[in-house]
Amino acid sequence: MTKWIMSACLLLLTAAPAAAVDVRLESYRNPKNENFRIFNQMYLDGARGGMMASNAWLKSHGGQQMFCMPETLVLSIEQTEEIMLKSAEKRSAKGDWLVASLLLWGLQDTYPCEKPGGR
Repeated sequence: MTKWIMSACLLLLTAAPAAAVDVRLESYRNPKNENFRIFNQMYLDGARGGMMASNAWLKSHGGQQMFCMPETLVLSIEQTEEIMLKSAEKRSAKGDWLVASLLLWGLQDTYPCEKPGGR
């Protein structure tokens, strides 16, 4: 499972522009100005989209999904942000934590997959 998570994170980060790779919790919570706030939300939305696309690919190829959202659910940027920030709070995250990692863990917390065998 950890191998799949690391692969998905690597895919997400290598697909992002170099400037976007370093979005960290501190700069997300305290943007320098309105443009940075908008950029942060666009980054978070892109991270969510990348994770959902990776998850769909895993599912279609018989792999273990990273998280299991209801198929009809569409997350707004506000809901996505709330999931990421709750994840940061749960982990007592410091300012240098990657927003994308916190989002992935938050999605896993919020939408866990049923373990094989029903556990």
